[in-house]
Amino acid sequence: MSSHLPTHRPAAGAPAVPWNRQRLRSNNEWLLLELLRTGGGSSRAQLARDTGLSKPTVSAALAALEQAGLVREAGRLAPERGRTAVLYEVDPAAGHVLGVDIGRARLRVAVADLAGTVVARRDVANRGRSANAVADAVVAAAHEAIAEAGLAADDIVHAVIGTPGVWDEQRRGVRYATSLPGWGRPGLFDRIGEGLGVAVTVANDANLAALGEYTLGAGRGSRMFAYLLVGTGLGVGVVKDGELLLGAHGALGEIGLVPLPARAGEPPATIEQEAAADAVVGGAPHTAGGGGGPRHTQRED
Repeated sequence: MSSHLPTHRPAAGAPAVPWNRQRLRSNNEWLLLELLRTGGGSSRAQLARDTGLSKPTVSAALAALEQAGLVREAGRLAPERGRTAVLYEVDPAAGHVLGVDIGRARLRVAVADLAGTVVARRDVANRGRSANAVADAVVAAAHEAIAEAGLAADDIVHAVIGTPGVWDEQRRGVRYATSLPGWGRPGLFDRIGEGLGVAVTVANDANLAALGEYTLGAGRGSRMFAYLLVGTGLGVGVVKDGELLLGAHGALGEIGLVPLPARAGEPPATIEQEAAADAVVGGAPHTAGGGGGPRHTQRED
């Protein structure tokens, strides 16, 4: 069952075709690679049973994956009866990917191998005073993480950026990223892609968190679940049968923008203004010195 992120035209300066599709010649190869990546080592016979493909088709696809450097032999299984079976697994070093989480207070970057193991990460304060400065800080942190992993820039085959808001392909920018002033300006993610020199996929941070929980966390095996992200902003990611539900315009999870009934004598407010981190802290009584009321906080997204 595949999940998954919306695909977008690569950022300027990135490869025209995503790396995995360049190196995989058929859907059968892609299917087997995903099974090995998510399920661990397996034999040809087991892969044939899991996929419904014939054994000759599986053998041909595995041979192509080996030749491309994506799959390797992982040992042999000697059953009590029958032939010894060769086990195959994904070669973790065949490629590395970059994950970026953009928040108002923090920028987080991680480098992972093809097996999903994180090999380096950076967590830095977001001190950018303009959208361009934030974009450049993302690129700088990414290059530091790549160097920390002992890799070169061209060892990164794809990057995924999690950001508040909704990606707009026509504008080449995000909408509704109210917590990051100027972040909706078109061209910022192309600027990041040029700085990284790699294909970039942009997705909503709550949606990415939901996929993470479905793949490795509390949502694993769930037919349908929702992930609530509370930070500077407020958002929801919904996964059904392994697929993100995005809505007609990609804004299904933007619950923070939903208006609340107006109170007498007060301006209209949204759920985010009432229930996100700043609102909760600002409305809580001060523990030192007494008295409630608004208080500024820098919540780490």
